[in-house]
Amino acid sequence: MESAEQTTLAQAWEANRSIHKSAAVRLFAANNSALYVTLMERHLDFGTRLSETELAIRLERDMAELGIADQAGGLDLVKLWAKQGWLHRVTDSTAATADIQCSLTSEARTVLDYVRRLRREDSVATGGSINGIAAGLRRVAGQVANDPRQIREEIEHQISELDAELADLDAGRRPDPDLRVAEDEARAIAYQMEQIISDIGQYGAMLDRITTALLDDPNDSDLAYRDRQRQMFDDYEALLASSQSASYHAFTHMIQDPQQRARLVGDIETVTDQLPGIDSGLRAVMDDFFGLVSQQMADVGRTRQRCARRIRRFVASGTLEQSRGVARQLNDALATANELLKTSLADRRLGHEVPLATPAATSIGRLAFEIRDPAPPAAALPATAGADLSSFASLAGQVDTVELTEVVNAAVVDGPVTLSQVIEGLDEPYLAHVIVLWSWALKQPGGAGDDSVVVRFRSLEGQDRGIEIPALMFTEPIPTAEVDAS
Repeated sequence: MESAEQTTLAQAWEANRSIHKSAAVRLFAANNSALYVTLMERHLDFGTRLSETELAIRLERDMAELGIADQAGGLDLVKLWAKQGWLHRVTDSTAATADIQCSLTSEARTVLDYVRRLRREDSVATGGSINGIAAGLRRVAGQVANDPRQIREEIEHQISELDAELADLDAGRRPDPDLRVAEDEARAIAYQMEQIISDIGQYGAMLDRITTALLDDPNDSDLAYRDRQRQMFDDYEALLASSQSASYHAFTHMIQDPQQRARLVGDIETVTDQLPGIDSGLRAVMDDFFGLVSQQMADVGRTRQRCARRIRRFVASGTLEQSRGVARQLNDALATANELLKTSLADRRLGHEVPLATPAATSIGRLAFEIRDPAPPAAALPATAGADLSSFASLAGQVDTVELTEVVNAAVVDGPVTLSQVIEGLDEPYLAHVIVLWSWALKQPGGAGDDSVVVRFRSLEGQDRGIEIPALMFTEPIPTAEVDAS
């Protein structure tokens, strides 16, 4: 008995330790938790999505109105929330400008729900709650009971109550409803509706967790790749069998039925009109229920699309042995190009490898392949010493690495700066500039995030083109090497 108790205690302690490290607890424990929750609830509650620029402007305006001067700026606050796991920052690839859209994570929404319940002093222990509990238990007991006599008695009891109600209606008698009991039940239903709006996002959060594991280092071994692929399918099977998946699809089917939706809308209007004592916040939830639910479901749909793109990149990096061979050949080609460019730029005063990172740091998973011919590719032939290297000359000639180093070092004087901001600050960036800056940013502390951004560059033909790059940061100057004048 003592051993079982110790095991239970250790398990509870470990579970609580993992919860203590969660983003939700960090938000509760933050020094400025009250301010953060206030701003989040004002602009991002119930799955609202805003562009990063608009959100930053709103936060700046609110903090100025509150007279708070000791906080970071709006954009810095957005980045802090994202770093702490309270905010999703996702590039909207469907928009022409590729804006970054911001929305709260499920952990932050959980905190907002809890704070809202504390503020309203919500309670399900009301005068009419015991009647609802008794009726619900009676219904469930009738469903699971195997005693035909008990089932028959319950059905006959329900029929007698309905017959009595019909008789009163036929006789023109209609007892006045107990508004207190009705209001208690309506309030409990509103609590559920509010929780449903937040919980719909749990399905999308589970999808996101499953595919986040696919963003790990794509240069793993074939065995590790197969293990990650098998884990992905196991996680998807568990998700399909979960209660979150069942409730999400059942709710989707229900609200898409015109008759059921019309009936529910009518009932909501009747309840809110006849029960004016319901809390204004709960009344707003009931009135806007379908709009808020549709917004949450749209966010889940966007999450599913993002997860599908992750899976596509993961599969493209090496489902078959032929694909894995292509990835390895690309690594070899990148390593060769790196050595050639280092040689061609040997006279530059720069203490850095340029312009490509080492093969271990490349992101093969970010490359997308369109297979036009399903036949396996021919085996690669070893390179010969007589390869034509003239194509690298134009690339090397486009980059003045000394000038580019000065641009980066000047930019980081005022603090960290993103890779995209450095590229956009160049007068006429070419592909070579993008590659050089990309490789330098990969060597900066911190690594790449999940998001990406599209930057423009000018091609040798004079046309503007775009390329998607990861969300990398320059946090420290580029090292330079002094050349002995003698």
